[in-house]
Amino acid sequence: MPNVITLKGGRNETVFDERDFMYLVEEYMGDEARHWLDDWLGNNDDVSDYIEDLESELSGAKEHHKDVMRRLREQSETIARLIREKEIDRKALSAAAGDIGVTTWRELNV
Repeated sequence: MPNVITLKGGRNETVFDERDFMYLVEEYMGDEARHWLDDWLGNNDDVSDYIEDLESELSGAKEHHKDVMRRLREQSETIARLIREKEIDRKALSAAAGDIGVTTWRELNV
């Protein structure tokens, strides 16, 4: 979407993109100002890289969370199934509860 910039003399200029704006900077402020602005804007690449890294880390954390929740769900379903059995298999029940304990301990202590 274009933006209209009113210059100091009252003249309006339409700016469609960064290139148009840089032209106005060079035209009205000179080459040095344009080069300075180019360098300054170039520093934002580090910020963009940092944001991409954070987004990637967040995505990994979300996937890890889903994986942990799937494992806990499987173990809770195992416990529910074992409880419904006519004779309770205490060893299997203890193993499933132990797996939940190990998973939660690991997540809380990482």
